[in-house]
Amino acid sequence: MPTWLVVVFTIMGGAAVLKIIHALAIVVVHPVTQGAMFTSTARVKIRKALDAVPMKPGELFVDIGCGDGRVLRLARKRYGVTCIGFEINPIAFAKAKLLTMGRRGLEVRCRNFWKADLGKANIVSCYLFPDVMSRLGAKLGKELGSGARVISFNFPIPGWKHQAVLRAASKLNNDPIYIYKIPESLPDSFTGH
Repeated sequence: MPTWLVVVFTIMGGAAVLKIIHALAIVVVHPVTQGAMFTSTARVKIRKALDAVPMKPGELFVDIGCGDGRVLRLARKRYGVTCIGFEINPIAFAKAKLLTMGRRGLEVRCRNFWKADLGKANIVSCYLFPDVMSRLGAKLGKELGSGARVISFNFPIPGWKHQAVLRAASKLNNDPIYIYKIPESLPDSFTGH
């Protein structure tokens, strides 16, 4: 068999194995993610959100469902905040760990954020599906302290009053970015604060 054919078959086989591993990672976390898959947030959207939500060194920035840790890395680089990310997809978690390895002030946890207390966070970022946003609103409204800010990429928190709705200056990445602040954004009926 010619060498070039061996190389082609090796590359195709490797790609097939990676696709199978990717599919298995999605299946393993399906009970928690309900089918939501890891999707990288465009840097232009992250920059737009970070421009709108100034932070101070020493504040805690938490990204729930942090994927590859891109938002964490950019927030840490720009503001010097302490960053913690939660990710349960094993492939996204491994990528985030690799990309944040050796960087001070950045931590990525392979843990379900629904079971974590987010009460010490000053800023929470998320890119989650609409079917979990009501539950997320209840969790954040109960746990976050006064002055905490929430950045939600693409989907609003039902019942919450946004402080701003931003759009990146990009035709491909122009989905909304919702900015909230505790307690001003909480529904009038909320009794947690």
